Amino acid sequence: MAGGRHSARTTRDGRSTRVVVLVGVAVVAFAAAGVGVVRALAGGCDTVEQYSLAVAPSIEPAVSSVLSGGADTRCYEFTVDAAEPGDVAGLLGKGIDAPDLWIPDARWWASRAAPTAAGPVQMIAGAVASTPAVLVGPPGQVPEVPTWRAALAIPDLVLGNPLRTGVAAAPIRAALAETQDDPVAVGTVRTAMVPLAQQESIRTEEAPSGADLLAAAGADDAVGISTEQQVLAFSEANESALETRVPANGSILLEYPVVVTSPVPDRHHRATDAARVLVDVLGTEDALEVLHDEGFRGPDGEPLPEGRGIGGVPLLSLRDEAMAEEALGAWSLMALPIRTLVAIDVSGSMQFPAGDGTRMDLTVRAALAGNAMFPDSVSAGLWAFSQNLGGEGQDYVELVPIRRYDTDVDGRTQREVMAAQAEKVPGLVGGGTGLYDTTLAAFRAVQRSYDPRAVNSVIVLTDGANEDPDSITEAQLLDILAREQDPARPVIVVTIGITEDADARTLAEISRVTSGSSYVARDPADIANVFVNALADRGER
Repeated sequence: MAGGRHSARTTRDGRSTRVVVLVGVAVVAFAAAGVGVVRALAGGCDTVEQYSLAVAPSIEPAVSSVLSGGADTRCYEFTVDAAEPGDVAGLLGKGIDAPDLWIPDARWWASRAAPTAAGPVQMIAGAVASTPAVLVGPPGQVPEVPTWRAALAIPDLVLGNPLRTGVAAAPIRAALAETQDDPVAVGTVRTAMVPLAQQESIRTEEAPSGADLLAAAGADDAVGISTEQQVLAFSEANESALETRVPANGSILLEYPVVVTSPVPDRHHRATDAARVLVDVLGTEDALEVLHDEGFRGPDGEPLPEGRGIGGVPLLSLRDEAMAEEALGAWSLMALPIRTLVAIDVSGSMQFPAGDGTRMDLTVRAALAGNAMFPDSVSAGLWAFSQNLGGEGQDYVELVPIRRYDTDVDGRTQREVMAAQAEKVPGLVGGGTGLYDTTLAAFRAVQRSYDPRAVNSVIVLTDGANEDPDSITEAQLLDILAREQDPARPVIVVTIGITEDADARTLAEISRVTSGSSYVARDPADIANVFVNALADRGER
């Protein structure tokens, strides 16, 4: 019953051996040949078409078992690879190496991925399997809670990354579902998310998921977020006792859909027919038996047979998908650490008087203040730029490569290296402003080294307009930035104009095409505050 204690030790019967076609551990080029292939029963087929199928890691064993167990896939073959849904969504945004078909761990991934996908994202079946979200931990460690809002406030909750897995997003969605008719209560869900997101921002590696999350919760005597299926599979594979609960008001169901994702129009059309065959195969009684054996419920969400799992519980439903998108957008702003490349103008005009010093003096003070106040999870690098500063035709020099502030660099931290190099910047002052070429080079440098677990940005500080006659034009710069911006690897350019002499209009346009922000410090005394705001800028993600 809802809110009660449930055992995860019931053993499976029937199919105890599975044939794994391919167990993937990372996102790969799904169209590549040479991976595990489920052969079609090709009798009567003039040709056999092969399609790549990305599946959530939790359901990969079941899907592979069904497809390799003699299922009639007609004139189609499927290469099966396990990949977390958030990783697949990133590939869809690039349109390169994207899978033809996709079974994520929740149906909402289709609507989440569609706006930034390079091609159509078409859901063929809303669910071929399902499983409810649960709270899990060592026996005696899982508290009784009335709601999912209360669950989010459990101390040291092991949540995972809701931008990468549907399981981690489930409690947030459940909390929104239970508050969706009360705007004030909805606001409290975001409040509950803050400490969880901030904890995520200081991680140095990806948050655990699946069996890794369950192992972490068990080892630390902590409470984690999982599903009925994952707990059953983990407990039976590891012969460990885990306690599961759901809040008193119920759970939310994760439904595994079949989605067509090929970005190539003709192939997408053909893949749709293959997807329908896949849905038919996974909907047979034999397939349902395999899914049950692996701990999955059927598409209808009915409890597992023979008393396995948590039994019947009330199921919550979120009516407005926009609420979840807004919440996950807020999470991305709160959770993703900052990764930025700071480019400081060292043209001759930076020596002009400003306040109690020069423009450069105030800029360096601002950089040092920002460098000192942000957490170790920030990654930053430093460039200086003026016309031909890096040699003929190159307007910039790298002073410090991008590294986390707590990285050891020859006995000093990156933070200390940044401070030391910033203090040397005034010695480089001279020449004209090489704004356009430097901005483009910095954008490309950050994009090449993109970190998907951070907000990736460039911060440009300058006091004047572009003065390099041999550089690209403003129009060319804006066009290239717009064309090269990759939804799967977004890089924002934050611009800071120093005093009224800055080309505020152009700086604003540069920021606009990259979804960044533009600031102008008209009063020299404002430079420090403006720089700190820019360093914290996370754009319009």
